[in-house]
Amino acid sequence: MHTPDAQTRRLLDLVTHFSGLRVLVIGDAILDSYLQGATSRLCREAPVPIVDVAEAEHVPGGAANTAANIATLGGESHFLTVIGNDTPGFELCVELGRAGVNLDGVIRSEKRQTLVKQRLLAADQLLVRFDRGSTEKISSTDEDRLIEQLNCHVPNCDAVVISDYAYGILTPRVVFVLQRLQALHPRILVADSKRLQTYARLGVTAVKPNYDEAIALLDLPRLSGAKRVEQMARYGKDVLAATGAWMAAITLDQDGALIFLEDKGGTISEPTRTLAKPAPSSHATGAGDTYVATLALALAAGADPHGAAFLAATATAVIVTEPGTTRCHPLALRRALMEGNKRVMDQTELTSIVAQHRGLGQRIVFTNGCFDILHSGHVTCLERAKALGDVLIVGVNTDESIRQLKGPSRPVNSLADRLTVLAALGCVDYVVPFADLAPRELIRLIRPDVYAKGGDYTRHSLPETPLIEELGGEVVILPYIGDRSTTNLIQQIRTTPGDS
Repeated sequence: MHTPDAQTRRLLDLVTHFSGLRVLVIGDAILDSYLQGATSRLCREAPVPIVDVAEAEHVPGGAANTAANIATLGGESHFLTVIGNDTPGFELCVELGRAGVNLDGVIRSEKRQTLVKQRLLAADQLLVRFDRGSTEKISSTDEDRLIEQLNCHVPNCDAVVISDYAYGILTPRVVFVLQRLQALHPRILVADSKRLQTYARLGVTAVKPNYDEAIALLDLPRLSGAKRVEQMARYGKDVLAATGAWMAAITLDQDGALIFLEDKGGTISEPTRTLAKPAPSSHATGAGDTYVATLALALAAGADPHGAAFLAATATAVIVTEPGTTRCHPLALRRALMEGNKRVMDQTELTSIVAQHRGLGQRIVFTNGCFDILHSGHVTCLERAKALGDVLIVGVNTDESIRQLKGPSRPVNSLADRLTVLAALGCVDYVVPFADLAPRELIRLIRPDVYAKGGDYTRHSLPETPLIEELGGEVVILPYIGDRSTTNLIQQIRTTPGDS
């Protein structure tokens, strides 16, 4: 087990404090149903596959999944919703009870059918989804019963999560009562909704729109790839303005999330970004619910917004490794935090890591250098290298190899220091030292899809080019950044007069 750094210890401590928190979730409950089987032949009646169903699984979905995630993470989860007095409703309550969710606020109505989303899969491949159940506004009688539960629970909770899928639970009256209660009993309030503007007057702490919800909220055009990140970086402040929130976490699936904050003076800080582990779409069901649940618990536990966003992103990364709607256990979250604490790898560990990323179909980028005194030119090149793929691995020359390359007075900073500084950069996924003058053996080990080098090289002058191409990769020369040189920096330091 690796000794955690101060930030990791703080995050681990926050996870411990989840167990003392009472969180109220209000929203639209869904029963997610999965029929899993295998297919090897086509149907006679039509050219469609025949699936031999081997197992059926029913799990909480929608707001119910958010409530279940809070309970699984250790919080005291109280769920307010209206479902049908039917078999799917019974199955949903059974599963929520198994997860440890308090069901006192779940209203069983004769006027409603429980919403079910049933998926048919063959070998984890989603073939079709069937939806059924009530999606219209709840009746006035059920509305009165739900408001009674709200008045009872809000004063006694540490945080409130609105999980609004626009299926009729959060009526204008219910929203008005939430507004009044939030004014009387201010709480951490996290809103996840397709219509976030509805909650702009509630004193919302944080909102979590995904990309589609954000562009719909602001009436922006849909973009793709890296352009989405650039677009949201420009308009994130408008999301805060439109929702009245203090914090916005705009999730961009495989591109991570952008975090925007407004300080007490009304100034919007520069956005920060948490990265994600790309996963098949069949593995992402309920990922947003896990993110919201973790974010609410972390904020209620006293986390700073960036720490809360990091915890939420880490929990989400845990659950997307498996298909279906899943929940994050605190032990898995702790393990992920500890593993993430160590991004400095030896070559043996790196072999396994590369295999895992390649198994997910991720594009691996490799670069290398001495990085003796890290400057803005290095950072810019590393960020550009990361943009070429999904995973950036940086090879770092050992002290002895630098002495052979640069002379006996180098390096200025030891290998341990250089590895630590590089590993702290958000764009760098892994750093690994190598003792040779050139990283040929490391390249053979990694077999990168892209080998990136700075603009002071050319593809033809780079000795590693033939090896990269032999292994099926490509060489990319990044734009040259002038006036940035470690050697010049060292010379400048040496010639600068000392303090008198």
